[in-house]
Formats: sequence, C-alpha cells, structure tokens
Amino acid sequence: METKSTPPSRALAKGLDLLEVLRVESHPCALRDLAAAIGLGKASTLRLLKTLIAAGFVASDGQGRYALNGRWVSGASQVWIRRLSEAALPEMRRLNEDLAETVSLAALYGDHIRVVETLESPRHIRMSNYRDRILPPNASSLGKAITAFQEPEVQARLLSVYGIYRQTKRTITDPVEIRQHLARIRDRGWAYEMEETVPGGCCFASPIVLPSEPVRSAISVSLPVDRLTTALRKRLPAMLTNAAENISKALRR
Repeated sequence: METKSTPPSRALAKGLDLLEVLRVESHPCALRDLAAAIGLGKASTLRLLKTLIAAGFVASDGQGRYALNGRWVSGASQVWIRRLSEAALPEMRRLNEDLAETVSLAALYGDHIRVVETLESPRHIRMSNYRDRILPPNASSLGKAITAFQEPEVQARLLSVYGIYRQTKRTITDPVEIRQHLARIRDRGWAYEMEETVPGGCCFASPIVLPSEPVRSAISVSLPVDRLTTALRKRLPAMLTNAAENISKALRR
C-alpha cells in the first residue's frame, strides 16, 4: 500500500549543507561566504546559524565568522580537551575566588584558537567570556599567548585563517608590529591586552607549557581596566604563570 511521503525539509537540508561547508573549510567562515556556498540570502543563513549555535553544533567568534564547535572535534582531541579542563579547573576556581574576576581557558584547534572553559566574575560589571568563542590571535591575550609560541608558519596560518581586523582603536593590525609583539610575549612568557578586543576591558594570559610539546593551551584573567590597580598589574603575571605550571604538572601525572 502506497503512502504519501513527507515533503523534505528545505531548512534541514540547508542546515546540513552549512555543516558540510564548515567541515570542508575547517576554519572560521564569514556569513557572506556561507550564504553564497549554500545558495541562501544572508538573513536566512544567519537564522540557520543561530539555530545551529543554540544546538551546540556551530561556534561564533563574535565578529561575524563561524566554525564547527567542539562537538565535531576528533575523538582524540576531545579526550585531550577533557583532560585539559579537568587539570585546569582547580586552578581556574582558585583564581576566580581570589580575584573575583573572569577566568578562561583556551586551546589550539588546528588552525584557530577557541575558549574551552570559563568561570565568570561574580561582580555585576565584568569582562565576560563564553565557551567555543573563537579568539583573535593578534588581539586577545589567550590568542596571543598561544600564537606567540608557535612556529612561524603556524603563526602565519592562525593569523590568515582568522584574519587581521581592527576591533578597537588599540588593536594591533600591522603585520610587522604583530610579529614583534608576539616575539616579546615569547621572551617574557606571558601575554596581555589592553582594550584591544573590547573598549574598557583588559586581559592577562599565560601559556600552559608541556615539556617537548608545542603550546596548545593558555589560561587568562580578564577584568575592566578600571579595576586594574598598579599592585594587581604586577601580581597577575606571576599568578597566571604559577597556575599554568600547576596545570602542566597535573597533565603530566
């Protein structure tokens, strides 16, 4: 006995097309490029992206670029991210409680960097973060802390994939200046940004270094610049470096 088949869902089909485009591209893509790739207008494509973000399949960098989130990462990478989070959370909680500021953890995902854990400040006015946020390698302290310790070709790929954009008037966009800035970070062992991603905000970060391995992660503290006292500015690098060393030790156990 024949039954009338259910008409195919065009929205579902286009959503699957979006996921396939992001899988093939394997790097953050602009809305206009995604819309062109699946043959939809930007407004319709944006609605699909918002649905996929809410479902946990897609992440946004907050600057109009999108990528597959951790749910689509390889099994081996997922295991490592889980180990990293377990090792880092005790140190993150300690910093969060001591400073009452937002503490975040980021990891390198091939050709881009994203947030994997965050503990928000309990204060009403704070610098917020969110999991799966894709980070600018030239502006955010977490992005810089990881990018600075990569080989030149990896640095170039991270900058090329994300793109070099002026997010505030303080964002470093000159390629030569970016390379010099990353070299200074590598020499001193920690990174910071002052209103380079968000006006009124600042962030300090330290790479998590494992012996004989490339840097794949970093930890940060972010806060409004109005709360960055001279004493705190002196303390934060040592606090983060110590936390990163403890996370590294926990990962080696």
